[in-house]
Amino acid sequence: MNLWEGTKRGVSRAGAAVRGGSGMQHMDPEFNEQEQRFHNLERRAMRLLQETKGYRTSIADMTSSQMALAENLSSFLIDIQRPQDYQAAYRQAATTISQDSQPQFNDIYTRTVMQPMAQYCGYLPEFDKAIKKRKQLADDLEKARKALSKEQSKAPEDPMGVERAEQDVQYAEEAYTTLNRTLVAEIPKLINSRVYVTDPSFEAFVKTQLQFFSDSLQTMSSVQQRLPPLGGPGDDKVLDERVENVMSQVRSLNICTLNV
Repeated sequence: MNLWEGTKRGVSRAGAAVRGGSGMQHMDPEFNEQEQRFHNLERRAMRLLQETKGYRTSIADMTSSQMALAENLSSFLIDIQRPQDYQAAYRQAATTISQDSQPQFNDIYTRTVMQPMAQYCGYLPEFDKAIKKRKQLADDLEKARKALSKEQSKAPEDPMGVERAEQDVQYAEEAYTTLNRTLVAEIPKLINSRVYVTDPSFEAFVKTQLQFFSDSLQTMSSVQQRLPPLGGPGDDKVLDERVENVMSQVRSLNICTLNV
């Protein structure tokens, strides 16, 4: 039996003894400390899970935007008789990244990063449920003790009532002790085991990220080969002058000078 199954079954067995109540919590400093640690872990784990989902979505959005830009650029220049080679190359590169690199990244990332983290977080509700049941059981125990005290006050009249009340207290106390002991023992195991999830998952995250951007860079290199060669520091100035020259021609069009 692996750690997860053992933890889950242990909590389930202890929790099965619990019955309703109003939620009064038995004071136990050791348990209170572990409960606080659990809730801190729960908040951080769920936030990390959401961040891993967000990163996967951001990669998909980026490649989708890149593909949309390439398609719209081609549409914008559709009637140009001699479009630049690198414009067609860019569209092809964007298509390759969108159809090949991104789906491959998504598949590996989901299996090696998302699923292990989601599986770990999937056990948190089991612990949360057991903690709530423990509080119910503490209230049951308190009620059983009050009932026993009431029966003891009229013991000469109903000795069997006292015996039944004592049994109720014993059962409630045993169930509470079992569940409390299980939680105090299992919560630290759950917290410590997070490293066995995050270490390999983070390693996979870095490797899949490197692979995706390496593949994308290799694909985009075909576009770079068709771009005009890079020059010296004056290239930016030359490019600015070319753009300004074109914009001056646009501004000189008659429609641009009309005060419509």
